[in-house]
Amino acid sequence: MAGNTSDKTTLSAILKKIEEQYGKAQRIWVMDRGIPTKKDLEAMRNSQPPVHYLVGTPKGSLTKYEKRLIELPWQVVREGVEVKLLQEEKELYVLAQSEDRRKKERAMRRRQLKWLWKRLNEIQAMKFSQKNDLVMKLGAAKQQAPSAWRLVEVEISKSESDLSFKFSLRKKNFARCAAEKAATCCAPI
Repeated sequence: MAGNTSDKTTLSAILKKIEEQYGKAQRIWVMDRGIPTKKDLEAMRNSQPPVHYLVGTPKGSLTKYEKRLIELPWQVVREGVEVKLLQEEKELYVLAQSEDRRKKERAMRRRQLKWLWKRLNEIQAMKFSQKNDLVMKLGAAKQQAPSAWRLVEVEISKSESDLSFKFSLRKKNFARCAAEKAATCCAPI
């Protein structure tokens, strides 16, 4: 497919091609949350035989299930991996947490924060002729380390003649990140 093809426009054609090439079968499709649309998922559920799938729940929808998932007990799948299962009409939502994933995400966040801290110190040492140049450098740093940026408070001087900024660690956000367990919510299978 062309490089500018939107992921969400590809699924129905791929499903049709696989069915034509290999026939109808009970398959389970595993997809990133950006691939299927609600319309695609509905068509998959209503096809004969039904097409089963596992897909990440859009992040905006997770709060809808959060309260009910909190009440459910964790079930150990294997050492270091636990799940919660929530049956919702014809859907089965799976909330998974993995000790290894939590460690990996923590290490990535730590590496990003270390890089960002160093970069902010470098930017702070630079001399700028315009405030816009400072803002552009900070914006580039934010884009390079988005997860770490949420953990840092950056305050640019309000004075037009003062082309400086201060930064500090957002201790509450940092503590909350350190305490979080990595969890992925998926639906349905």
